[in-house]
Amino acid sequence: MPNAAWAPLRQRQRCGIVLDMTSIAVWNCADEQLTHADDEVRSLELCRSSEVDVVVASHALEWDGLGSFIASLEPTIFHFIGHGTTRGEIEVNEGRRTVARSISSVLEVVRAASPALEGVYLSGCHTSVPGPEVLELVAPSGGWVVGTSDAVEDDVASMFTQKFYEHLLDPNVDASAAFGLAKAYVEADLGDAIPHSVWMALSSMPSVDAMARTVLSALRNVFDRSAMQVSMRNEFSFDELDQALQDMSHALGTGQVLSRRNNALIAPVSFPIEWLYEPRLAGFVSEARAGISTIRRTLDVLRQGARGDRVYGNVLNFDNSASQAEWMQRVNKVDMARNKIIKAMNKLLHGSGTPILRQIPLSFSKQTIESAPKSPVRPRR
Repeated sequence: MPNAAWAPLRQRQRCGIVLDMTSIAVWNCADEQLTHADDEVRSLELCRSSEVDVVVASHALEWDGLGSFIASLEPTIFHFIGHGTTRGEIEVNEGRRTVARSISSVLEVVRAASPALEGVYLSGCHTSVPGPEVLELVAPSGGWVVGTSDAVEDDVASMFTQKFYEHLLDPNVDASAAFGLAKAYVEADLGDAIPHSVWMALSSMPSVDAMARTVLSALRNVFDRSAMQVSMRNEFSFDELDQALQDMSHALGTGQVLSRRNNALIAPVSFPIEWLYEPRLAGFVSEARAGISTIRRTLDVLRQGARGDRVYGNVLNFDNSASQAEWMQRVNKVDMARNKIIKAMNKLLHGSGTPILRQIPLSFSKQTIESAPKSPVRPRR
């Protein structure tokens, strides 16, 4: 029987007999480009047993029918297969086409239809962009969400799914260990790092021997969000980035991780501030908070010189107080300052078994900056 530690098993009645069941609802929104999606579905269907129910929605299931499908099954696990966008959306079936819906909006429907929901697996590109706040939409105790921080190859996604569930349904393995084992096996087979991420709801204080691993994972969650993944050139809004930086600084000072949607506390991934009093961790926190302040000051410079709330093209929306090349360098400065924090975070994580964070690609290459005008453009009369 699957381990009750990772998901309290639902009770169902059949012929008057109460049975413990784990139920997996699969919504396959893959198109013909995802040639390995059917392999992923088959691997999930192989999980069926007397204790595990797996129901795969037909390709005809559309967005408007998702709630009814989930309500009819009330799954403990929701598994999505399809495309994800860099904006933290997934492409779902709607009519004869696919439409990008925010991950939060999809999970709100699933959670409303299934109070028993304990785990969410989003098998697509960029599905961890919203960050750990999606745990708000999963049961508050023992819940988990698996996604990807970057683009992922179709065959790799299918392989990771198979390995994850293969271990998850082992009675001796919990969700955290299942994720770690799947990541280790797939990276060993491919010889390269993969972009899968996991967030776990912290239902209680960890044991002493698990404290170090748990606090590092909790601290990593603070920075595992789009504000530390997307270059300034691709950021949606100066104000949104600034607010995210303020939220990260708040988390480092209080242990409280806040939702970007409504500024509410995300209890499952918040942690006692006392965890950060250990000297090595305290040193990192001090460095990170100083770095965030530096980034926000640089961001203010960009905000004052830009027309609009983001970077357009090759800084075409910036004023003539500096040259185009200088504005590009200032934009890159925000990327580099965030990468400095990421490097410090990864140094802290080194050797801990907790996945490191990827650095942010610079908005403008050296070649692009060198070819840009070096003097401000003078307005003509």
